[in-house]
Amino acid sequence: MRKRRPLTALRAYEAAARLGSVAAAADELNVTRPAISKQIRSLELEMGLALLVRTGNSIRMTAEGRELFVGLQEAFQLISVTTERLASRARLGPKIRLLVCRDFASSWLAARIGEFLIGNPGISVEITADTNGSFRLNEDFDFRIFYGFYGSHASGALTESTLCHWVDVPVCTPHYANEFLSAKDRLTDVHFLIDDNYDVWDEWCDYSGFRSKERRHVTYFNETTLCVSVACSGDGLTISDSFLSLSAITSGQLVVAFPAGLTSAQSYSLFSRANHNPTHAEIKFERWLRGAVQRHQEKVVGELTSQGIRIIERSEAADGADSP
Repeated sequence: MRKRRPLTALRAYEAAARLGSVAAAADELNVTRPAISKQIRSLELEMGLALLVRTGNSIRMTAEGRELFVGLQEAFQLISVTTERLASRARLGPKIRLLVCRDFASSWLAARIGEFLIGNPGISVEITADTNGSFRLNEDFDFRIFYGFYGSHASGALTESTLCHWVDVPVCTPHYANEFLSAKDRLTDVHFLIDDNYDVWDEWCDYSGFRSKERRHVTYFNETTLCVSVACSGDGLTISDSFLSLSAITSGQLVVAFPAGLTSAQSYSLFSRANHNPTHAEIKFERWLRGAVQRHQEKVVGELTSQGIRIIERSEAADGADSP
């Protein structure tokens, strides 16, 4: 059975230890000095050890007292954060807290979250973008969205479900395509823009039947959005996923350089807290998110098909042609 210590005595000790003074602790807690001293002495007697060394009007913590002090600070901080979060929720209404990989957040979710907010007045959303796979398990997020192979981010604290796959397509500006990709003998001059965390150029070549894997001029980035941004400036060719570049392809800012797209082996996954009963707001958000993703996927297929782009599933064998 858990041994319960009196909260009043623990609070009195934490204040005295933090402030280094019984008098200061009494002022902070709005009680008398003898009351603080009595609470600390009763705590020491109950625990059977000395927490403070008293010399005249000064005090200092024993080794055991410091260990207790550190634990109490963490506990009181957790209480403060939790009560403030609940009070804020009561004042402002339900809030959905999301932790999302930067590519997905900046190039897709940010442009669409307004649709959810307008359709669900009273629910607010807080989006935190971070490096893919940075789960920050010590923080209280309702959902996390990251990409990878299913099950590769296993954690007992989270439940994973597949959100979607995407289509990888080689893209560049129309001018760049005319200048560097119109003749095969000029492919050696192409400047490749590669996401060092997701490099599928060789796989795309294998599945599409495209024979040119050689890359003489390469610049590496740590996010696909950076590759797409440089490609939009007309400075190279990149493999981009259909979540990040569909709008640029639709507007004509980018073109699919070769008429083949490869369905990804990895996927975006939605992670929720394990053993957690979702709130009404969380249920609404997940339903909206999956619907929005599905509508986007349908637009991808329609746009690529209208441009004569063949979408290759990974079960398909390469056709052996010199180019797609």
